Amino acid sequence: MKTKLWIVTTVAESLDSLIEGQPRFLSKYFDVTIVSSPSKKLIATADRENVAWRAVRLTREISPIQDLISIWKMYGMLRKDRPDIIQSYTPKAGLITMISARLARVPLRVHGIVGMPLMEARGIRRKVMRIAEKLTYWNATALTSNSFGLRDYIRSHLTKRAIIVIGRGSINGVDVNHYDPQLFNVNVRSKLGIPEQCAVFVYVGRLVPDKGIVELVDAFMELANYDSNINLLLVGDEESELTPLPQRTLELIATSKRIRKLGWCADVRPYMAAANVFVLPSYREGLPNSVIEAGAMSLPSIVTDINGCNEVVQDGVNGILVPVKDHVKLREAMASLQINQDEAKAMGRIARARVIDSFGQEQFWGRLAEFYFSLVEEQSHIELKNLEN
Repeated sequence: MKTKLWIVTTVAESLDSLIEGQPRFLSKYFDVTIVSSPSKKLIATADRENVAWRAVRLTREISPIQDLISIWKMYGMLRKDRPDIIQSYTPKAGLITMISARLARVPLRVHGIVGMPLMEARGIRRKVMRIAEKLTYWNATALTSNSFGLRDYIRSHLTKRAIIVIGRGSINGVDVNHYDPQLFNVNVRSKLGIPEQCAVFVYVGRLVPDKGIVELVDAFMELANYDSNINLLLVGDEESELTPLPQRTLELIATSKRIRKLGWCADVRPYMAAANVFVLPSYREGLPNSVIEAGAMSLPSIVTDINGCNEVVQDGVNGILVPVKDHVKLREAMASLQINQDEAKAMGRIARARVIDSFGQEQFWGRLAEFYFSLVEEQSHIELKNLEN
């Protein structure tokens, strides 16, 4: 009989994009169930991964009454299904899941830390988030992090407990056969109406202030004042209600003929294939999949010198590191790779080689499965020792 494994995120989009393929792989060794807020996306993801699913409403906002309801409902599901291991990702899912699982006496409770929103939070919100993180860790039996830098930050600011990084980091690794520029030898740019001689920068992710969108747009617009032969592709959704962009930034995006806001896309590879450089000027990260995916697509990356990003990008080797919230340095880095296109291509080739060597997907999945097996074995030894005593 297979060990029962639950994987929980706040919204199904995280299951769909952050750990695509992982549940299917793990189902070779475990009885896998994915859990998230109810949606058609959750059902579709479960069908694609060929695993079971459960739905419980989880909100990303601070909502004490709804959170208590969610804890109670998840507790009931856990008491009924009795998984052996429960793995949570994202802050709110971690809080609800770890509390519910402890109450339900799930023996192995793993929380995966893949980002740290409180790094940028201020005032009472920061205090609440800090308490929530500590409560999540206290109820977990094991903690993982998707980057070494994030692990070190957590151990310096939140807990002295051991935190495991799977392999070289990441939450899912990258399928380097899927993210391969050789698959796109058709003229992708022609479909977008972008001339071949243009320099194209691409960003992939949520269009929110914490991702450095304000700085990116400012840097790009200043660069476009000197050279109109450039384009910026913004691939991702806005969060207009939760974390809106400033009105000025929205107006620049809407009125510039050189910026193309493409919205959320299930397959970002064509846009990466159309680009020369990937840009992620984020304020905080765990270890961003988008930078690894861009590297697999042979793109050099301009990223901020923060946890996670600086574990993928080596300054001057496979990309450029810039300070956080510094649109001038960002503009200079963009101009540098625009002018020195041979250097940019060389960086892109190195980027793909580094991703293949360090972040291959099946390699990561195998190590994750080994981690779960080690937890089960350790738990069995503890139970046996208790019986002997």
